Formats: sequence, C-alpha cells, structure tokens
Amino acid sequence: MKYPITIIGMGPGNPQLLTLAAKKALDEADVILFDCMPDDSLLKEFNFKAEIKAIDKKIEPTAMLNEMKKHYDMGKKVCRLKPGDALMFNGGGKEAHALKANGIDFVMIPGITASCAATNIFAIPTTEMEESDVSVNFVYHNNEKNHQLLKELANTLKYGSTIHIYFANTDCIAEIVTIITSAGVSADMPVAVTSRISAKDQTSVMTTLAKVEQTLRAIDMKRPMLFTVGQYVEILSKKQIIPLDIPLKV
Repeated sequence: MKYPITIIGMGPGNPQLLTLAAKKALDEADVILFDCMPDDSLLKEFNFKAEIKAIDKKIEPTAMLNEMKKHYDMGKKVCRLKPGDALMFNGGGKEAHALKANGIDFVMIPGITASCAATNIFAIPTTEMEESDVSVNFVYHNNEKNHQLLKELANTLKYGSTIHIYFANTDCIAEIVTIITSAGVSADMPVAVTSRISAKDQTSVMTTLAKVEQTLRAIDMKRPMLFTVGQYVEILSKKQIIPLDIPLKV
C-alpha cells in the first residue's frame, strides 16, 4: 500500500502555531523531510517517532523529489515540511507539479503565513471594513520587473490598501521607499516592521516610509523582516500574544 505524500505548511516556526491537522500527520509519519525551517524548535518540542531527514536541494535540485519518491514507493508515510504555508513563496507549487508528473499522490495541509502571524501577534490592522478591502503579499527582488510591479502595487496604497513586503531588509529598504514614493505615495505612510515572527526574540517597530531606514539601522533588527505598509497600519499590541514560554502538552 502506498500513502500520499503530505506537504505541510509548518507556520512561522513557533510550535504552538502548528495546526492540529499538521500535528496529527507528523505524529503518524514514518519519515519527515525538510530543507529549511526558521529554527529547530518544532522538532525539539514534539517527540515525533518518524525518521527526520534534512535534504540539501542546493547541491542536488532533485534530491527532495528523489527522497520523497523513494519512501513513497516503499509504502512509508512521508511528511514534507515547509515554513509558513507551502504555497506562499515556498516552492510548494513546483513540488506538487513534480509529484503529479511522476504519478505520486499527495495532499497538502495549510500553514499560517508570516504576514498572517505577524499582523495577529502584534495586532496590526491590515484592512478596514467599508474603507480598505485590499491586502497584498509581495516578495521584493532587486530587478527591473519586480521594481515596476511594486510601483504599480504602490498606487493602491493611495486608496487604503495594505502591502506586506517579504524578504525586505536594511540593504534594500532605501530602494523600496524610493519606488513606493515615486508612485505618489506620501513619505508619512505608516510602516510596521516585524522580525523573527513567533520566535522568542521576535520584535516589531512602528515607523513611516520617510523614517524606516534610519529606524532599522538604529535598532539593528534581525532578519528575516516583514514590512507592512498602509494607511491603516499600526501596532496595537507590543505584548507577545502567544505565551512563548509555556510548554505544550503532547
């Protein structure tokens, strides 16, 4: 008997943000495969009986697919862990295509994205009923096509939308601000920056487009960072809503 590969979005890293469906699948797994994760707190928190194996796709791009296929053909229950949500900037779609092309059954379990976790942990409004109905997730890449896309998206900020910018950092923030303000967006537009989301050393800071670079260089915020830009953006809670120091019951 062969079991479908289970592709799991593990959330931003904190074990308490793992879904019940994901926890059940991992408890029942024979093999757990991953190539990257925010840290090892999830694996430390739970005593999974499965063989746990890290795969380096940088050395061999097909290594993960080959490993999944090997265990699938052996009739093992395989879980493939991915940070956040597997289909949100994490290559889950490519792996799903590859599995389908090779005749391998699979199922997917959604995970909490970084933007969803950050906005809830620090209580950052991203939309307002009857005022703002658009919230966009965007990955910053330093190329002309990406710059033009960001500029076009920035136009929506003037109408109350919110943009979550993934993989931004102090090296590229000046360019991001220039692109957004070149679309006619005010330099006073609010920006919430969150870092190490859901980890014990998570942090957040509230600033504006005009001051964000200066602010981040002053506090030396850790990567990875998420920028949330928008008219209604504000940090309503500095407290850690998740009780990070309370052990989970397993």
